[in-house]
Amino acid sequence: MGLSIRGLVKSFGKHRVLNGIDLDVHDGELFVILGYSGSGKTTLLRCIAGLEKVDSGKIYIDNIDVTNLPPGRRSVSMLFQNYVLYPHKTVLENIMMPIEGEPDARKRAIDMAEELGIRDLLDRYPSQLSGGQQQRVALARALVRRPRVLLLDEPLSNIDAPQRISARRFIKDLQRREKITTIYVTHDQIEAMAEADRMAIMMEGRILQVGTPEELYYDPANKYVAAFVGDPPMAIIDGSVLGLKGTIGVRADDVIIGQGPYEGVVDAVEFIMGRYLVHIELGDYEVRGYSNQRLKEGEKVRFNILKFKTFEE
Repeated sequence: MGLSIRGLVKSFGKHRVLNGIDLDVHDGELFVILGYSGSGKTTLLRCIAGLEKVDSGKIYIDNIDVTNLPPGRRSVSMLFQNYVLYPHKTVLENIMMPIEGEPDARKRAIDMAEELGIRDLLDRYPSQLSGGQQQRVALARALVRRPRVLLLDEPLSNIDAPQRISARRFIKDLQRREKITTIYVTHDQIEAMAEADRMAIMMEGRILQVGTPEELYYDPANKYVAAFVGDPPMAIIDGSVLGLKGTIGVRADDVIIGQGPYEGVVDAVEFIMGRYLVHIELGDYEVRGYSNQRLKEGEKVRFNILKFKTFEE
């Protein structure tokens, strides 16, 4: 049960956007796809929703092949990045749209608005709502059909930073309550780590690694994942500059500045939430670590590395 994708390929003209995607999303799971803009995340969602015809490959929902089914027969709802609310319709009318004409449409829409805490907004128009309120209306419209799979495309991109923590919590709590299989696309690492049961790193139309947030952070499968996951990401360096063999990845949290067997030059210092992130130059490479005091750019500094990850070329 859940969602399975096998060998999915999608091109636009001569440009291949999805390069043979294989993916399994468990039933009732909140699965996050993290990647740069242009990595193919949104195209993958649109293929799952049936909004794009795939070149080859298969999509299964609850073990049913939906690859060639029209969107309305897939039991999938998609929340777009810009929410796409109709400005001339009230909140109630917007929520009712997917089930318009069904005998209990009004009651189901009101019940869903109640569940999402927006019943008092039913007579308003989208222009009278905040970004967070618009998001809840769009979610209510997506959920009123009771789909088997919910697709969220950058759902927090239009919400102000101070509201994002509560918005993240709301989506996660809602997903847990509804027990709906959810695929959540984002380029924001903090958002991805906070929301995901499991997640995938996507780059150039390929899935590089799938795992829990902890697995991807502490045990990246390759240097591309290591250099992407984390803020700051792992520093990828040739271990020979430290007397070590191979290519290694080093987390800033694993670098002790002020003592140790290694020496470098302070290239830059950033003040981040009560600590200083120190960029240490090692020839053509850079190691990053935290310090409780501001160091001067250009000064030599000793440091130690508590642990590192070795990668094959």
